[in-house]
Amino acid sequence: MKIGIALGGGSARGLSQIGVLEVLEENGIYPEVLAGTSMGALIGALYLYLGKPASQLRTRMKEFMESDPFKKARFDVLRDSREEKGEGFWDSVTQAVRKGIMYSYSVRRESIIPRDIFQGIIEGLLPDIRIEELPKPFAAVSLDLISGREVIWTKGSLRQAVMASSAIPGFFPPQMVDQQILVDGGWTNSVPIRPAFSLGADIVIAVDTSRGSEELFEFKRGLDLILRTAQIMMKKLRETQLEEADVLIQPAVTDIHWSDFNEPEQLVERGRQAALPKVKEVQAAIRRGRRRKVLKDALDLAKVYQKFLPERGDQ
Repeated sequence: MKIGIALGGGSARGLSQIGVLEVLEENGIYPEVLAGTSMGALIGALYLYLGKPASQLRTRMKEFMESDPFKKARFDVLRDSREEKGEGFWDSVTQAVRKGIMYSYSVRRESIIPRDIFQGIIEGLLPDIRIEELPKPFAAVSLDLISGREVIWTKGSLRQAVMASSAIPGFFPPQMVDQQILVDGGWTNSVPIRPAFSLGADIVIAVDTSRGSEELFEFKRGLDLILRTAQIMMKKLRETQLEEADVLIQPAVTDIHWSDFNEPEQLVERGRQAALPKVKEVQAAIRRGRRRKVLKDALDLAKVYQKFLPERGDQ
């Protein structure tokens, strides 16, 4: 039986997923397939590539966040010190638009984080290999702005797949691939549960690190209404998709700013705290999955035998 793990986005909050992987490993639970969106795609790809305990992934990420390529990104400029720490992504967009930041950047260049710096971050973490070279099936989710369709990467360049899945519009540059303009997969699939099933998983453990629908108390402008509508739409879509998971783990990271990478150890620990009470639920889901698989295999075998049985009229 194949256990699948679906890792969601959340940028810095996504680091808590490392703690979830650690706890699952400590209890003998290892994924046979893995799907990720945005930060989840990066964490998942690096986890499979390293092929080592998740604790090594924690060390690798911490070392990289102290490196020059990561520091050049200046994620701290995406936060305003006067704003509260718990600000979510849509709050950030709202503030940026109101202050003219997004407008000025969109006029002068394609994203706040330049393409060469974004590429340097991914290249500093992931090797230049194909997805097919990973030891286990992997999928990264992105959105094509031309067709409006979800693009699921299961083969091709690993770096390109992760960059396409992580390209938050306006903040990170989109990826141009085969006449497609690809951006962050979180717009259509914040936690890729269905893609994990499509890779052959019998059960899927979903890890959701999104902040949900942020508070927005002022509705004085049309922009406020547009952004709030988008918030609610994405929240409803996410809730519907999460219902398909066998087990849902949601680390308590809603108070962490999505661009705050200053306390990675705290984020990993919160992932551990969320996963520990879910271990028995995961184990129960595995047992149910095994029973379902045995029953399905028995039914499939019965269908095969039925083809060779004589019809009643021939008896």
